Amino acid sequence: MAILLVDMDAFFASVEQAHHEHLRGRPVIVCGDPGRRGVVTAASYEARPFGVHAGMPVQEARRLCPHAEFVEGDPEKYVGQSLELLNLYLTFTPDVEPFSVDEAFVGFVNTDLEEAGRRAAAIQRAILERFALDASIGVGPNKLVAKMGAGVRKPRGLTVLDEAAFRDTFWPRDIQDLWGVGPRLAERMRSLGFKTVGDLARAPDPVLKGEFGIIGPQLREAAWGRDDTPLTPYHEGAEVKSMGHEVTLGEDSDEPVYLKGTLLRLADQVARRLRAEGYVGRTVVLKLRNHRFETCTRQKALAEHTCDHERIYATVRALFEASWKGGPVRLLGVSVASLEKREGAAQTELFERDDRRLRLTEAADRVRNKLGEASLVPLGSLTHRGGLRHVPFGAMSGRVLQKQKAREESPDG
Repeated sequence: MAILLVDMDAFFASVEQAHHEHLRGRPVIVCGDPGRRGVVTAASYEARPFGVHAGMPVQEARRLCPHAEFVEGDPEKYVGQSLELLNLYLTFTPDVEPFSVDEAFVGFVNTDLEEAGRRAAAIQRAILERFALDASIGVGPNKLVAKMGAGVRKPRGLTVLDEAAFRDTFWPRDIQDLWGVGPRLAERMRSLGFKTVGDLARAPDPVLKGEFGIIGPQLREAAWGRDDTPLTPYHEGAEVKSMGHEVTLGEDSDEPVYLKGTLLRLADQVARRLRAEGYVGRTVVLKLRNHRFETCTRQKALAEHTCDHERIYATVRALFEASWKGGPVRLLGVSVASLEKREGAAQTELFERDDRRLRLTEAADRVRNKLGEASLVPLGSLTHRGGLRHVPFGAMSGRVLQKQKAREESPDG
C-alpha cells in the first residue's frame, strides 16, 4: 500500500479566507475572542513572515502584525469543512483515516509510489477547485514517511519519498525533526551525542534501550523510515481516546472561587460532551498553566467509568487543590480519558445507581440542545458565565445559530 498524508495549509485561517473574500491575500490570525486575552490558534501564510505562529499570545501577535485581521475561531465551521474533505478523499479510495481536524491519511492498495504521487496531485487539484483551499501532501510506503514528507515543502507541496529518499532527506536534519521526538526527548538525545536523525539511525540498540527503554529502538527504526502502523479507515471506527475542554482566562487570576467555578463549568461541558457522544471515562485530567506560561498536568483514575459532571468536578478540584501553589493562573483545562462506549462499560455511578438523577441530566441536556449552552449552567459557575463564552462548549441548536447570525448581520450589530 502507498500512503498519503494530506495536510491542509494554515487550515483555520485558510477556511476563513475561502469563506470571506475580503480576507484573501491579507494576513489573518485566528484566535479566541479577539477582544480578550488568549493565544493564536492559526496564522495565515501572509502573517507568518512577521513572526506570528500558533501558540503565541494574541497581544504579541498584534504587536508583530498590527495590520492583520484577527478572527474569532469557529470550531463548528472547521469540523464541517474537515468532514467535507474526508468525503472528497473517499471518492478516490475507501482507505481514509483522519489524523487531526486538518490532516488525514489516504491509502492506495496495490499502487506504486509514482502512481500514488499522481493521485496525490489529483487530490490537491480537487481540494483547490472544490473548496478554494491548499494542501501539502506527503507520499510514502508507510505513515511515518508520508507524515514527514508532507512537511518538506509548504504550502502547496507534494513530496514523494521511498525509504532511501527519506534517509537522504532527513538524516542530516536535527533530531527533533523526527516525528515522535519532542523538545525534552531531543535534549536528552543530544546530551548522548545524537544530534541528527542520522545519528539516531546509527545508534546501537543497547544504548537506546538502556537510556529510553522500549521507545529507543522504536525511534531508531523510525529514523530509518520504517513504520508498520496500519491505516485504519475511519468508517471502521477509530477509537476515541479522550475528550476535554480548556480555556485561557480573561486575566490571570489567583481567586480560588473563580478558578474552581471555571473548573466546574469545564467539567460540566466535558461530561455533557461524553453523554452526547455516548462515552464514559475513568481517568480525569487537570491542565493548569500559570502566568509564567509553565504548564502542569495531573490525572487520577476513578474506580468506575462515569460521565457525571459532579464526579468529574470533584476529582479535578482535588487535583487542582493538590497542585496549585496559589500564584496567578492563566489557563485551565479538564479532560477525561480511558473512554469506553456507554453500553459496553462497567457499572457507572450515574446510570446504574440513580435513575432520577439520570432523568434530570437528560432533561437538562435536552433544554441546552434546544436553547443553547448558556440556558443552563452549574450554580457554582454563575459568577463568571460571560467569561467563557468564546469556548466551543457543545453544539448550538439551529434556531440559536440562526438568531446569532441575524444579530451579526443586523445594521445595529
